[in-house]
Amino acid sequence: MKTKPFALLAMITALFVAAAVWSTVERSRATASAAPPGSLFPDLMAQINSIAQVNVHTPKLAFTVLRGQGDDWRVKERDGYPVKFATIKQAVVGIASMRLLEAKTAKPELHERLFLKAPNDGGRGTSIALADGEGAAIAAIVVGKTKVSPTQNEDGIHYVRRLDDDQSYLASGRIEAWETIDRWLDDAMPTIDRKRVRAAATVQPDGARIEVVRADPDGRDFTVADIPPGMKQLHDTAGNALGSALGFLTFEDVRRADKVDFNGANRAEFKTFDGVTLQVSVIKRKDSHWLRLTAAFNAADIRLEGLTKEQKTAMKSIDDAKSEVAHINQRFAPWAYELPEYKAKDFLTQASALLVEDKDASKK
Repeated sequence: MKTKPFALLAMITALFVAAAVWSTVERSRATASAAPPGSLFPDLMAQINSIAQVNVHTPKLAFTVLRGQGDDWRVKERDGYPVKFATIKQAVVGIASMRLLEAKTAKPELHERLFLKAPNDGGRGTSIALADGEGAAIAAIVVGKTKVSPTQNEDGIHYVRRLDDDQSYLASGRIEAWETIDRWLDDAMPTIDRKRVRAAATVQPDGARIEVVRADPDGRDFTVADIPPGMKQLHDTAGNALGSALGFLTFEDVRRADKVDFNGANRAEFKTFDGVTLQVSVIKRKDSHWLRLTAAFNAADIRLEGLTKEQKTAMKSIDDAKSEVAHINQRFAPWAYELPEYKAKDFLTQASALLVEDKDASKK
C-alpha cells in the first residue's frame, strides 16, 4: 500500500497547529478551568501513514471509507463510490490537530446533553474511527455539540471525547462530523455549460415527448418545438427549466446502476451545438428519485452554422467532445444517483407544464 498521500500530512498538521496556537491559547484562557492533556491522541501523528480505514457512524447511518492506491478512497457500503481525498485529509488532520481546552463531564449519563453519547448506543453524537489496513484501531473520537462554529480565520470549539473513554472535553479545531453520506462522497457531476445546450427533450413512459430548442447559444430562452394545433407556449420562459436542467447537478446518495430498476423510467435527452448527446433516465422508487446517464458523440449533430466566432470558441472541438463523452461514460454511467426532488422534476417535465390551450386559435 502506498503511503505517499499522507506523507505531507504531518507537516501540514504541524503548520496548521502552529498557525492556530495563538488563537487557541487566548481562547483557552477564558474557558479552561482544568488542565487537560494537550491532545486526545498524542501518538496519532506517528501512525498517520498507517491509516487505511475511516469508519463513520452518525445518528442516521454507518459506513466505512477504505483506502486504495495513492489518494484513492472509496465507500464500502456504496459499492466503492469515490470520496474526495480532501475530505479524508480534513477528517484526519482535524482529529490529529484538535487542541483540548477544558475537561468536562466524565459521567456517561450526562453525555447525551452534549451529544456525546455514541450513535451505536442510540446517541446523537458522531463517531469517527481510524484504523489500519488490517482493521486494527488507531484512534476513535465522538464529536458532539459545536459550541463555536469555525470561521475562515478561527477554529471551531466542539465537545469531544475518545470513544473508549468517558472523559469529555471542550476542544478547539476544525473537524467536520458530517451526518449524511453525501457530504463525504465525491460530489463531482457532469458539467455541460448551458451555452452549449441547443435542445432538450423529455419522453414519458407512454411515449409522450416534449422538446425545447434554441438557435442562439447566448439566447436566454428555450422555445417549445412542434407545438400541436390549438396549443401555445405557456409563457416565454416556460422551457428554460428543462433546457437548463443539467446545471448544478447534485445528488443525495448513490448506488451501482445495476442495483436500481430503471424499467418504466422517464427519459430526458440533451443535445449540444458541438455534437454531444446526454441521455438521462429518471425513476421514482418509494420516496426517492434515481438518475442514471450516458453520453454519445455524433458529428452529424454538430450545429455551428450561423454562430459567431466567440460562440464557436465556447464549444468543444471534436476531439475534446469525444474525450468528454468517454469521461462521462467511464466515471458516471456505471452509477445511479439519488436526486433531490426539486431537481428530479426538471427531468420529468410534461407537455402540460409547458403548453396551454390557445383560445384565440379558433378566432383566426
